[in-house]
Amino acid sequence: ALPIYGAEYSSIEAARRIARIAPDSFAGELTVLPILNIGAFFQHRAFHNPSDDKNVNWVFPGDPKGTASDRLAHWLVSQAMSGMDGYIDLHGGDIVEALMPFSIYPDTHARSRELAIASGLPFASASNRKVHSYAAAVGGGIPAVLLEAGQNGLVTEEAVGLLESGVKGVMAELGMTAKANRPAKAAPRLVRMEVATAPDAGYWTCTTRPGAEVRKGDRVGTVADLIGRWEKPILAEHSGPVLYHLTSLAVNKSQALIGIAVS
Repeated sequence: ALPIYGAEYSSIEAARRIARIAPDSFAGELTVLPILNIGAFFQHRAFHNPSDDKNVNWVFPGDPKGTASDRLAHWLVSQAMSGMDGYIDLHGGDIVEALMPFSIYPDTHARSRELAIASGLPFASASNRKVHSYAAAVGGGIPAVLLEAGQNGLVTEEAVGLLESGVKGVMAELGMTAKANRPAKAAPRLVRMEVATAPDAGYWTCTTRPGAEVRKGDRVGTVADLIGRWEKPILAEHSGPVLYHLTSLAVNKSQALIGIAVS
């Protein structure tokens, strides 16, 4: 279990609690890395590693001869993941994100989908992105899933509890604990996430919220310049519930604004 980012604090707290699970209460070995991006943690940085200003979760499988983030990703894949039967990337909603709890698994990888379902989070999204840690794990033959709960960098008992429960559900699915002890939860909704991005840098105003149902063509927000010369509406390109949206007023060109769950 591993939080990639340094400012998604609910995931870090969940990892710390998971690390205190009694070793004699499960079979096998549980590896927990509570803070991977330690520089970002102490600088309160969303997403990026202050050592090279790269998003660590966008450089997998890494490069041993690259910059700090590349080397960190390579170490995780080549050393920390070695011998694992399952890998969990924990996320807690970063400083500029509001979201619904969800899991992500590599598309077409059946065993990873089973882990996502076992986590008990309400949405499980298939992904074909190749640069994330869960994709690197699957590339090495390890079933992998990303679990996300929380928002805006806050530590809440609800989000921490969902992530703890999600990890324990995955542990049961892997045979580390008895499945009979896993809390009964409704099956998650299997989706893919469609993301709208900013057409230009500017001032972002969101007019929806996590969990809201939107229809294709609905206005979900606007991006405007800072002195009122122009304003561009952002329209939903798909119908479905909002999984997350950017909460920052400032937005950069091509930055993700909103993610919609599409069945």
